[in-house]
Amino acid sequence: MKNKGLRFSILLLICLSWIFLMRKMTYPLDPSSILKFEFIGTAEKARSFLNTLARLGHTELMTLSIYLDFIFPLLYGAAFFYGSAWVCSKIIIGHPLNKFKQLARMTLMAVVCDFLENISLLQLIYSGPDDTYAGLAFVFAGIKFLLLALVFIHFLLTLILSIMGKQSAEI
Repeated sequence: MKNKGLRFSILLLICLSWIFLMRKMTYPLDPSSILKFEFIGTAEKARSFLNTLARLGHTELMTLSIYLDFIFPLLYGAAFFYGSAWVCSKIIIGHPLNKFKQLARMTLMAVVCDFLENISLLQLIYSGPDDTYAGLAFVFAGIKFLLLALVFIHFLLTLILSIMGKQSAEI
């Protein structure tokens, strides 16, 4: 896997571009509303949220946002994959932070959770508020963000340690 850092950089730029494009396509929908909807938790809250969206005329924008969000996990999944591969290649093989296979699995699980969460959110919109789908969206969103946070923290920590290691080797 050559040029891991370059692939990571390109995918990161594509992710940021996709976020920008998604926001442009779903304007004037509040960007934080998708996050609120992911963590809605109950059918009662979902009903209230969806009624508010309907009053604002944003139900179609929310639906579009969810459909566009099916592409985003593939992009951030690939970016996290190559980012993890890149930082793990910067440290020695026996180092306790050199856990690329576990990081790749965590990233894959986060992507799957994101897909399942999106399906649950679409069910809330199309089938009507239901505690099962609201709860599933909440659980899958929580797992997704937890896994991505762990992978991101590992990325930052490993990057800092590799930079510090290079600086101490130069001295």
